[in-house]
Amino acid sequence: MTNMRESSQKSSAEPQTRIPKRRRGHDRVAVLLEAAAKIFVQKGYDAATMTEIAAEAHSSIGSLYQFFPTKPLLAEALHIDRLERLKAVLQDIAEKSGGLSAADSGEAIFDRLGAFIEEFPEFPVVAARRDVPKDRKMRSRAELKELISAILRRAEPPITDDVALMSAIVLELLRIAVVAANEPETAGDRRLVHEFRLMLRKRLEEAAAKA
Repeated sequence: MTNMRESSQKSSAEPQTRIPKRRRGHDRVAVLLEAAAKIFVQKGYDAATMTEIAAEAHSSIGSLYQFFPTKPLLAEALHIDRLERLKAVLQDIAEKSGGLSAADSGEAIFDRLGAFIEEFPEFPVVAARRDVPKDRKMRSRAELKELISAILRRAEPPITDDVALMSAIVLELLRIAVVAANEPETAGDRRLVHEFRLMLRKRLEEAAAKA
């Protein structure tokens, strides 16, 4: 009984992100997230400090801590925001990709991901951090795989039997391509991403041939 009480007290004492109720608060959170995005790209997640983020947002450190008591909570909020934008991109592809071959659908995913990373270069930074909550990571991966599956099901011919496997392969290749594009040793070598595209096209063509 004592252990349960102590566990409950510990849980309730953990810092939480404050959800603003007014428009002004929402606007302030948006400014803080964009400032965090800029600093994470410039400094890297581990090296970035809350003081630097507050300064970039032209905010007091107290105001930043009011909404985000810790850097992991701030990074998680930014990560979720970017994931929602990425999911919207995949939903848009699914709605517009009807009639494309599976291989061309894969190309469309790669193209849009490239544009997404150019617009939001902080996404690979927050996605690669070590303190991503495991349950949320699993949930997000499942959601992204389902969106990719929806695209492949709309291909001509549709991929149905291997769709779960193929969506997992697409997602993993996308993840590797994003990491490779942001590694100092390979960032300028476009051949690597080109090879990933060729691998994906070949595998999708093979899956479509079975349909």
